[in-house]
Amino acid sequence: MKSTGITRRIDDLGRIVIPKEIRKNLKIKENEVLEIFINNDEIILKKFSPFNDSEKVLSDYIKVINDMTGNDVIITDRDKVILSSKRLEERLLNKKLSEYVNDLIENRSIFLSNDMKGIEVIDNEKIKQNYYFIPFIIDSDVVGSIIMFSGKEIDENSKSLLLIASKLLVNYIE
Repeated sequence: MKSTGITRRIDDLGRIVIPKEIRKNLKIKENEVLEIFINNDEIILKKFSPFNDSEKVLSDYIKVINDMTGNDVIITDRDKVILSSKRLEERLLNKKLSEYVNDLIENRSIFLSNDMKGIEVIDNEKIKQNYYFIPFIIDSDVVGSIIMFSGKEIDENSKSLLLIASKLLVNYIE
């Protein structure tokens, strides 16, 4: 663990202010959920990810979608790619999301691109394929996304399958 040299007092309501510099470095946004852990005499704050206990189910969904459509799929939280099809794993897995994907997540909109221009999922790593983007929204909070990639036009069946899968995953995670 790294010491910052910063100390804070707890107010009468039990609140501790996390300095703006630390929030910026750790990309902790306003209203973001943090988990609180206790280890002996330490209080540890960790960014909460609703996907932590769901890796097996999520990877099964990715495999089924990939098998049925032949298209690659990735799942992201708000910060990084957390799961992906085998073909994209080495390039994308556990890597920080690009500004563009973060903007798509923040916009909360389903987005389809069938122009083969591609998308920069992580910085300096563009996937030059068509893509279909669906944000995960749980209790009015956007927590991540699922993105399908295809070398050909993404058809209605593939879009429907991804939409159904995203809704099932959101229900599972809730």
